[in-house]
Amino acid sequence: MKKKWFFIGILLLFVGCNKEERGIDPESLSFTIYSPYGTHYITRYEIPFYARDAGGNDITANVTFYVNGQAVEGNVHVFDSPGDYVITAKWDLGGGYEKEAADSIRASVIDPRHPTYVIIEDFTGTWCVNCPRVHYKLEQLTAREPRVFSLAIHNRGNQTDPFHFEGVEELASVYGITGYPTPLINRNEIWNEEESHARQYLDSVRPAGLRIASSYDGALLDLTVKVRFDMDLTREGYKLVVYASENGLLADQANATDYYGGQNPIPDFEHNHVLRHAFTALLGDPIPSEQCVFDNEYTWHYSGPMPPEVSDPAQAEFTAMLVKGEEKPRVVNVKQAPVNTRTDY
Repeated sequence: MKKKWFFIGILLLFVGCNKEERGIDPESLSFTIYSPYGTHYITRYEIPFYARDAGGNDITANVTFYVNGQAVEGNVHVFDSPGDYVITAKWDLGGGYEKEAADSIRASVIDPRHPTYVIIEDFTGTWCVNCPRVHYKLEQLTAREPRVFSLAIHNRGNQTDPFHFEGVEELASVYGITGYPTPLINRNEIWNEEESHARQYLDSVRPAGLRIASSYDGALLDLTVKVRFDMDLTREGYKLVVYASENGLLADQANATDYYGGQNPIPDFEHNHVLRHAFTALLGDPIPSEQCVFDNEYTWHYSGPMPPEVSDPAQAEFTAMLVKGEEKPRVVNVKQAPVNTRTDY
């Protein structure tokens, strides 16, 4: 009986000890907080915060973050209003003990400066009997919504398509395209051919924007693309894709649909936004990480002949996509413009 009370006494003594007496000194512990988006954010965009202890271990799950003194649920916050904010954090050490972060994040938040644009890439062919359906729906959508662009990526299939794009097989392989037609929205998923689907993308905000300026004098094409960043995006691996496409191309189009009067084939069907040439790597050229910071303008420039794949330079147009990701880069924002024009962001 005496032995039992002895062990109970030892247990109570241990439980009653503070952390210093148990070999844990809260004052000797430290941790830091950070966001992969640095200190410049935009409203309506999910901003994650993380915490690491002095040994570099991730302790985010045991930390509560505060924005201007208000606790954040989890480690992701969406700022509703522009302004200056202070992000702090406390580490729950257990037993009622907390430790404040060694530093804070002093963040500047602005409203997004760049409209959101969307691109739908139509994997198609003049031989494809069901492709007029997507042609028609894209024509209707882009006519109603100027912030939606399209590209027609032709595959010769088992027949001869005069607008075959040499990189179509690679793109189809990367993005899992197995049939025609297949409309790919923002290189993220298959477009369901409904305007509401595109609207979901248009209603989201983007942390960067693009502008295009081009001139062609009959011999020399001068093409400049600029990317401007609203946030610090040095950790995400951004790339720039720049293509040339062409409008007003005529060729008979196979048709097994009721669209365009149900005629089969449709003689001299006008094919627009036909992808003709890639100035960059097909999936994009990397943008140096130090360029992907708030308010910086990254510039890409081409000066040389009009790509020979473009049969009528007067019908040329250019598409620039900001993408991120390695194996399957997704579109962040995009801009498209005819030759001899200059766009805004």
